[in-house]
Amino acid sequence: MEPLKPIRSAEDHQRALGEIRALLGAAPGTPEADRLEVLAILVANYEQKTADLGAPDPVAVIAFAMQAQGRSQAELAEVLGSRSRASEVLARRRALSGSMADKLARAWAIPLDLLSRPYQLAGGELKRWAKRAGIATAALALLVGGGMGALVVTYGQDLPEVGQLATYRPESVTRRDANGRLLERRDFVALDMIPGHVVKAFLAAEDRRFFDHGGTSYPAMFRAAAQNIMRFGKEPAGGSTITQQVAKNLLLADQPRSFGRKVREAILAGRIEAALSKERILEIYLNQIYFGGAAYGVAAAADTYFGKPLGALSMAEAASLAALPRAPNLYRIDLADNAGRARSRRDWVLGRMASDGMISETAAVLARNEPLRQP
Repeated sequence: MEPLKPIRSAEDHQRALGEIRALLGAAPGTPEADRLEVLAILVANYEQKTADLGAPDPVAVIAFAMQAQGRSQAELAEVLGSRSRASEVLARRRALSGSMADKLARAWAIPLDLLSRPYQLAGGELKRWAKRAGIATAALALLVGGGMGALVVTYGQDLPEVGQLATYRPESVTRRDANGRLLERRDFVALDMIPGHVVKAFLAAEDRRFFDHGGTSYPAMFRAAAQNIMRFGKEPAGGSTITQQVAKNLLLADQPRSFGRKVREAILAGRIEAALSKERILEIYLNQIYFGGAAYGVAAAADTYFGKPLGALSMAEAASLAALPRAPNLYRIDLADNAGRARSRRDWVLGRMASDGMISETAAVLARNEPLRQP
């Protein structure tokens, strides 16, 4: 099989598209599936660089989200509150209102800014979205078909073995420097000893479809792809699942953030899912993740920030911990300058938990009214 290389010409592009079509039925975890993922990345990167992309059109975003997430018009109607409303929005006979955009963003995990841009209704000028749909939408659709998790470029060769994770157990450790300053604290706790509301908070914040995907998440991939189109030329957005984070933190920890690492994460995530149970992956993640300061793992974080064991955490405190992994230095609740951001992020996690049916709206409201830290 010919080694994979970055796509640099229209001829390379057409050849890669043909191979992608031939590989779409590849079984997960096989070399063919790995090759498919990398090919999809190469194609998307080439098309992102060569296509003349403007701001995404909200109706086109909705249409693609329906395709990417396997949603029906009936599901759209349920979110918008009316079958006729959904039909009119898709047909461009009704503009998407602010409240409709907010509901849709929450329910389908679509960035709100992508749904809030002005667009043409039916009967107006040539619709701007039609000018932008072509190559970019085709590329994203190919990524969905191939199970791709990020728009990045690299090779799928010489990756670490995932078998080592089967017996991996983070050690309980307390490490200090020569002056006695705490550098690292980690207290391992088995998954069945972590309270359900703590687990739910992390699933809502980091990977709401963790138990449904095979290592990479199509909705997360869609969000990252859309954000990368909007942020062209800047550092790429993530879209990582919990499984990809395990791959990054344990198997690729020595590699700097790059397009290459992102591809390897996606490929390794599929292999990890094939080798380990979901529960085992989640246990590794919750005990390995960094929470800022010297805290690694949920048990150490609970004691560091709240002085409590995991079993004593409130719903609000669990959400505060789940808010940290994305950007610990921004959301640490022990830093006064972070108070506003930390509360906002905590309340967002609680909102996600409620919208996903993990907790009731009443429980979310009560938790939002708690202070960040008990006096």
